[in-house]
Amino acid sequence: MIRLTITAMLASLVGFAVGPAHAQWPEKPIKITVPWKAGAGAVDQMTRQLQKTVADNDTVGQPITIFNIGGPIPIGLRQAKDQDPDGYNFVVMHTAMMTLQAAGKIDFGYRDFEPVVRLGQFCQTTSAHKDTGIETLDELLDRAAAEPNTLVHGANLGAINHVYGIMVEDLRDGAKFRFVQTGGDAGTYPEFKGGRVQVAGFSAAGASNFALGADGMADPESPVRLLAYAGSERHKNFPDVPTFVELGYDFQFCVDGWYFAPKGTPQEAIDGFAGMVEAALADEGMQSFLDSKAMVGAFQAGSELHAEMDRQWEAIAPVAARAATK
Repeated sequence: MIRLTITAMLASLVGFAVGPAHAQWPEKPIKITVPWKAGAGAVDQMTRQLQKTVADNDTVGQPITIFNIGGPIPIGLRQAKDQDPDGYNFVVMHTAMMTLQAAGKIDFGYRDFEPVVRLGQFCQTTSAHKDTGIETLDELLDRAAAEPNTLVHGANLGAINHVYGIMVEDLRDGAKFRFVQTGGDAGTYPEFKGGRVQVAGFSAAGASNFALGADGMADPESPVRLLAYAGSERHKNFPDVPTFVELGYDFQFCVDGWYFAPKGTPQEAIDGFAGMVEAALADEGMQSFLDSKAMVGAFQAGSELHAEMDRQWEAIAPVAARAATK
């Protein structure tokens, strides 16, 4: 039943024609480049779930093949950018494409691709170590302003969680954290737990892993005190944690999982891929996967996607440039 429903949905989205005289995309396997090693990060895993969902439901009649390119992300991104725009080459990337460009680590960006679709996103949280005695976001920002550069904030310097931390400190005049290199969630938490880091910007998945117990309730033994969530509404995993907006700050920060195609890719393929993703989001398996990773489905394509990318670039680029020098 799910297979029939998804196939019918896709047909309405991309205008499948009936009969061999009107061939429609795709006529051969779809290739998706992931510019980092296999299994690393939620966006790679999201793409593998997309591959599985499309195969299980025979959504488009062709398989998805995933190519992981190890090493620094810019290597894989550049290879993807220079692929043949034949309608079968795509690449997945997240908001780090913007931080890399703004920091001068790549000399190209999202405008050098054809943006295709957003599948899902995960939003950030701000936490303080319980030993600091800080219990609210306002207390954190007040302390960071009264005693600048004394609260140590773990981050992957120049990357997404660093940019996020700077945006949080910018919410209060004079507030300054002392950023140190710890990496992403997995690298930051041991330093946080050991007390060498007092502030962190964990993803929703990281916050769920580090602040909650196996029963899904707040773990009293965890050093993590969640202060604010940067999504548009409270996260179901920690419903007692307010959003920044609720606390009076016009601030949201989520990491988007985007699919791109090389410049010049036919519109039929762009629309077809977007339709395939929208159909996959109706599948229970995809929804279960997103839920397990504390992600949310956030389909966006066309002019709305372009506008959202432009909005994010305007907000992120100047901060990422500052991050590269801090």
